[in-house]
Amino acid sequence: MPRPPAADPLEAFTEDEVRACVDYAKPRQRWGLAGYGTDLLVLAALALTGPGRAVVRGVAGLAGTWAPGRVVLATLAVLAVRAGVGLPFSIRAFRQDARAGLATQGLGGFLRDWAKGRAVGLVLTVLPLAALVLGARWQPPGWPLVAAAVAALLVLALAVAGPVLIEPLFNRFSPLDPGPLRARLLELAATMRVPVGDVLVADASRRTTRVNAYVSGLGRTRRVVVYDTLLAAAGPRPPDGSSSGSDEVTLVVAHELAHVRHRDVLWGTVGAAALAAVSVLAAIALFDLAPVQRALGVTGLGDPLAAPGLLLLAAVGGLAAAPVASAISRWAEARADWVALEVTRDPATAVAVERRLALENRADLRPNRLLMVMFASHPTTMARIAQAWHWAERH
Repeated sequence: MPRPPAADPLEAFTEDEVRACVDYAKPRQRWGLAGYGTDLLVLAALALTGPGRAVVRGVAGLAGTWAPGRVVLATLAVLAVRAGVGLPFSIRAFRQDARAGLATQGLGGFLRDWAKGRAVGLVLTVLPLAALVLGARWQPPGWPLVAAAVAALLVLALAVAGPVLIEPLFNRFSPLDPGPLRARLLELAATMRVPVGDVLVADASRRTTRVNAYVSGLGRTRRVVVYDTLLAAAGPRPPDGSSSGSDEVTLVVAHELAHVRHRDVLWGTVGAAALAAVSVLAAIALFDLAPVQRALGVTGLGDPLAAPGLLLLAAVGGLAAAPVASAISRWAEARADWVALEVTRDPATAVAVERRLALENRADLRPNRLLMVMFASHPTTMARIAQAWHWAERH
């Protein structure tokens, strides 16, 4: 899979288009980094400082001496503080979207979705973390290998159940109407030897004008999901031979099916499960160290007030692993782009898709290299366009 260097954005965009995207993306990145850094500081304050630990201890004390209640309340205290501190950054991002015309819902709708997201995160954090702390406290037979195995199984279960239980909380899904496009997408999946149970349309337009598609679920539960915003321009190929909306939808879906064909979703899920198991073993080992216990002000992992320290270590570990995870993700995305080109043999549409994604999603057309290395899950727009041009030259 060739990966040519990214071209200059002025080779595919006008100066005004580049300026509009950069003017939107750069402030958003700055505020995103500020929010990320603030979150880390909040975790550090709650886990490492006397006043921070006092706040957690005070909330946990409402449960008296009942250990499970203390663990749950300590975790809730940390999550509540993080959510409260992070909300202004989220509102700022929403207002920027609204000013740019990317947000189609009001502040009330945004806050409802934000609250649902926090509620889901609360459940997915409190239950596993409380189980880990209480397990360390009571040390059941087989500990800590049992804890690692349970963590891995939870990740696998979430991968299977997420599309059914979590996705409907944020979007309504309906089958794509029978017609040429549905038949074309199902035929594409069959050609790529990817079993697909259904093609669904997500009502993303109630929140945003951004366009996207993805494949979710495993095995028989797998479905192709297309944003209604992406479908909005779908239609037959124009008489001049330029790419149509249907061609763009097909190429985007081919990219997503390529991930399944190469088992990116499966290996990503397995990798996440393995990482969860290793993280649990690492946490157990770290909390056995006296210096870590002193720094976090706890007696060990079984301490009901271990939640702030656990969440801080998880955040720091995630930051340390980010460059590796991002590099793997960018490589997988570039490979999926190449497979989509091989299947559709339509580089002109690939370039049109990247232009549309960049302009409608306000992508950063002059990205910072360090931020790319640390956090970018996809190649830059111009790297993807250069790959399409390279494919065209070879064929």
